[in-house]
Amino acid sequence: MHQKLKRSFPQIPQAMKLSFKLFLTCFTIVLLFFESSLASGQKLMAVSEELHQNGEKFDVVTKGGGRIVKYHFNSYRVTSAKGGWIKGKSSSGLFSAYETASSEKKLSFEFVSDKGDTAIVYLNRNTNYEGINKKGLTIYGENSTLNLGGYQEILENSDNLFGIIETNLADSTWNFAVSEKFGSRHGGQTALVGWLTDGQRKIDIYPVYHYQNPGKKSAIDLMVGSQIWLKGFEFIENGSPVGAVQVGPFKFVAWFSKKNDPTTNFVIGSSFAALMHEYQLNIHGETVD
Repeated sequence: MHQKLKRSFPQIPQAMKLSFKLFLTCFTIVLLFFESSLASGQKLMAVSEELHQNGEKFDVVTKGGGRIVKYHFNSYRVTSAKGGWIKGKSSSGLFSAYETASSEKKLSFEFVSDKGDTAIVYLNRNTNYEGINKKGLTIYGENSTLNLGGYQEILENSDNLFGIIETNLADSTWNFAVSEKFGSRHGGQTALVGWLTDGQRKIDIYPVYHYQNPGKKSAIDLMVGSQIWLKGFEFIENGSPVGAVQVGPFKFVAWFSKKNDPTTNFVIGSSFAALMHEYQLNIHGETVD
């Protein structure tokens, strides 16, 4: 009779199991604390004194993900979205230093109110790049690298967001645009402009780069590398503010002037949702696509 041999495996000591569980627990707590510190450390962006005194401020609740985050603020919310795919292309000559690149993204989402108001927002965002990238001779040393004859220049880098808002609150269609341009053709300066219109009214959209109370640099500022980055936008009509939106990455806030009628609030609220989605900053200092 042959006796079956049982294969034995080394047993993990109970103390090691407990230590690993303790490590996972501590790691989770530290991660949650770090994220909560970033969120609580982000300050409110600056808004005009008139809006600060005569406006209503609403914290934005964010839920889910997918094509678009389900933003919920005041009595408004995003319910669904379609699209979001990005198409891109680039080109460079074999014997030329001239380079181009472009991308395009289309997205639509539904925006509703608790009173039954609805809007469909159609977005088209495109970027275009033109530059010179002349490769020179690279000499690698022990402690340094030297490039001879190389030359790089951004001629123009443009980022354009176009939107169409169709709502049951108005007979006319609202359109908005936010355009950012940078490069030597623009004197090396960044120019960001925007507007919202139904053909009769025009609301200007201005970028906001500063905090309401700057103080010391927050954890986000340290990760970005500066306190001056896009915090959000303020909407101005005929010299008076009608609203503003802070676009994250952890603190999302919407302001509405108390002088606004319901239609104005709903229309600018739907554009707020678009701007939060398109211009939210990630922790690496870039806007989220």
